[in-house]
This record gives sequence, C-alpha cells and structure tokens, in this order.
Amino acid sequence: MLHYIITVTFGILATFLGLVAFYALRRINDYENIILNINNTVESIKLQLKKIDDRGTFESDDEVGFFFTEIKRLGNELNSLFETEVEDATIKEKEKVKYILVRQYMMLSRYNLL
Repeated sequence: MLHYIITVTFGILATFLGLVAFYALRRINDYENIILNINNTVESIKLQLKKIDDRGTFESDDEVGFFFTEIKRLGNELNSLFETEVEDATIKEKEKVKYILVRQYMMLSRYNLL
C-alpha cells in the first residue's frame, strides 16, 4: 500500500515538474524571439542609415547632422547590446553559429515545440 502511495506521489510530482519545465522553456523561447526581432530591426535601421548617408551630406549639415549623429550613436549603443557570444570568431564561424541556430529553430518548429 505504501509503495502505491509513493509511486503515485512521485508520478504527480514528475508530471508537475515536467509541465513547469515545458512552460518555462516556452516562455524563454518567446523572449528569445522578441530579442532576435529587436536585433534584426536595429540591424536594418543601421543599414538604412548607411544607405541614406552614403555621401556624408547629412553629417556635414549643422542642424540635421546633430540629430543624424545622435541617431547613429543610439544605433551603435543598441547594437552593442546584442553582441554575440562568439565575439572574437571569424566570419565563417559566425555564419556557422547562425546556421546551427536556424537549423535548431526549424527542428523545434517542425515538432511544434515553439
């Protein structure tokens, strides 16, 4: 009788802890997606700023140049927030990390774990 009570108790506890872990991982994945979206937005803004001021005309103007340099400074600060862990790696290693992350994302989405 005691054996059944202990087994049922551990079964309920294992189920509860499994659900807690599942929902925690799901929440972490949601936050990671939000951060990646912000990072992609910051990168696209930096590219657009480079396209707009390829000749340096906005930076040379006094009034517009002040705001333009402040926007660029803010973009650089935001970009520094999203530095990857492979900071000293070469470009090929960074691409490999991106490929692995995309592949893991695809695998998780295939099995509806997101």
